[in-house]
Amino acid sequence: MTKKTRLDFSCYLFLIFLVGCFVGWVYEEIFYLVTEGMLRNRGILYGPWLPIYGIGALGIYSMKPLKKKPVILFLMCALVTAVVEYLIGCVGIYCFGMRLWDYRGLFLNFQGIICFRSVMSFAVMGVVFHYLIEPNSEKLAKKIPSKILRGICVVLLILFVADCILSAFFRTPILY
Repeated sequence: MTKKTRLDFSCYLFLIFLVGCFVGWVYEEIFYLVTEGMLRNRGILYGPWLPIYGIGALGIYSMKPLKKKPVILFLMCALVTAVVEYLIGCVGIYCFGMRLWDYRGLFLNFQGIICFRSVMSFAVMGVVFHYLIEPNSEKLAKKIPSKILRGICVVLLILFVADCILSAFFRTPILY
């Protein structure tokens, strides 16, 4: 793989991460609008992105070799997203003293950090990602000239890093 190809692939992975962050943010806003009747930015950042979903999206993307085995793909997406959610939940609780979400009381929850509903919904989204979203995203990314794609990535990276820095100093996330 050439340096140019690696750079383009890195940009593509970064875009998958950011789209995952954004889709996760939209999902949570809609979920809590329906369940609580209000919109609130529940994330740890100011911007419309939740990094845990971006990390999950990259984990799901890594399952691409399993695309021809849909049952195994579904199970692995469930496993990968459960591990991501559990590890990040533990980091929040044990390293920062913050419970970022709370599944206690929900069906088949483990320590209130993961539950059946979240794992299954992420597994379904993983399958949707592999069969519907990612193939079209890959085609679209290939149509965009490399210089433009890299420029978009640089701008988004600057915005994301600035948001991370500002949020670390000034944002108080909504906690459970």
